[in-house]
Amino acid sequence: MKGKRPLYIILISLLIVIAVVIFLLPTFFSSKAGTEFLIRRIEKKSNASLTIGSFHLTWFGPQKIKTLSYKDPNFDIDADSIISNMSLLSFYKSIKSLDNLKFFANTEINNLNIALHFPNMAEANFYNVHATIKGDIKKINSIHITGKTSAENNTGDFRATIDILGQNIKASIKGKNIPTIGLDQLLFYNNEKYKNSLVQVLGNSIDLNITSTLDDLKGPIDIDFQSPGSRGSLNLFYQKNQITLTQNAIIVLQVAGMNPKFINQISYLQSQPNYPVIIKVSADGFLFPLPFKIQNLKIRHMSIDLNKMIVSNTGVIRTITSLAKMRSSNTVGLWFNTVNIQIDQGMLFSDRLDFLINDFVHLCLWGKTNLVNRTLRMNLGVTSDTLYSVFGIQNLPSDYVIKIPIKGSFEKPKIDAAGASAKILALSAFQSGEGLGAIIGGVISQFQKDKDIPPPKKPFPWEGKVRTRQESNQQGNIFDFFK
Repeated sequence: MKGKRPLYIILISLLIVIAVVIFLLPTFFSSKAGTEFLIRRIEKKSNASLTIGSFHLTWFGPQKIKTLSYKDPNFDIDADSIISNMSLLSFYKSIKSLDNLKFFANTEINNLNIALHFPNMAEANFYNVHATIKGDIKKINSIHITGKTSAENNTGDFRATIDILGQNIKASIKGKNIPTIGLDQLLFYNNEKYKNSLVQVLGNSIDLNITSTLDDLKGPIDIDFQSPGSRGSLNLFYQKNQITLTQNAIIVLQVAGMNPKFINQISYLQSQPNYPVIIKVSADGFLFPLPFKIQNLKIRHMSIDLNKMIVSNTGVIRTITSLAKMRSSNTVGLWFNTVNIQIDQGMLFSDRLDFLINDFVHLCLWGKTNLVNRTLRMNLGVTSDTLYSVFGIQNLPSDYVIKIPIKGSFEKPKIDAAGASAKILALSAFQSGEGLGAIIGGVISQFQKDKDIPPPKKPFPWEGKVRTRQESNQQGNIFDFFK
């Protein structure tokens, strides 16, 4: 009777079988059956349709895909070939997530075509794209990409060249009529909150020019862009862990119409025709940290002119317009003066921002915001114009403002309506000068005027163009005004 085999013989045999199976895995997945198995898994996971002419995988490279076609509800992608001279593990990491794009080295893509079709947006196309990426498993040494674009019957092209030699980087990216929806998906692919915001702000296409020469990871980055109604120029300087400005920056944005999910209670926002948003940032005291942390961002001097906007008649704006007996509408017009802003140690400080709603209700806003924990220490000001036109309170000084503290969070701001109500009731009673009004009038001097109201930046852009003091026969209720 033969004796049992030693345990180590069994273990070695088992390991050999496992090794053979693992070694043959690329061969299996390169076969028709293996390719179909992978396709079914990808289609099930991504709700997409995928076809591959041929799939050749090896453990140590190269990996070859020919005649690729991918379709899902938002993307149509096809390519003649993708050849990657890298290990199978690195190749898998590269295609699994854009977070591992650094592994996508030594790859050549031929005749890539991408069509993007999103609801309520014009179709955009990147076609005849050829890309060559060289490097190794640890880093990329060069990227060269060329291609053509089309969006709304406008055609364009782009070229990107990035060469990396140790700590020296030279980059040039130029494009004409680049569909912004493509840039949007690239920048915000994993952030639903901001996705589609770029195309809503800049429009459907953009001309872009980026150049940079970094020596020892230090040097200038110059960015120029232009789109229908928008333009900007940024002269940046990069060095370890920070970006600064070498020249003052001016950005002009003709907001095309957007749903700003990051602004509470506002469902629509658009620049009025020929009234773009103008942002000016001083190079003095500007520092953008890398990696980005809001508490390390520094902006010493920035001005924002929101100009004329069309905004959804929702939230507190709806309350104001209803009380002021304005004609019911889905949107209202807001007219702003310029606001100056500073950001330091996670705090945003703003001076007085005056704005006019539908050429009628004049309010102002100032204070500070904690950007780290998203809390407010702001003040809303009700001007003498609005106290007269909405509440019928007359004979107030032209610079008179009732201050209403705003606290709480971005998502749930809390307005001190009770304190404002007491002041308005006292003002109204003092004006009547009879009965209870006379009694209240005797003490009104103690609180009728706040002492720390920031001065207005005059002239307002609407001065001499609209009448803000309109007759009103019915006084409003401050509790209704801010509920």
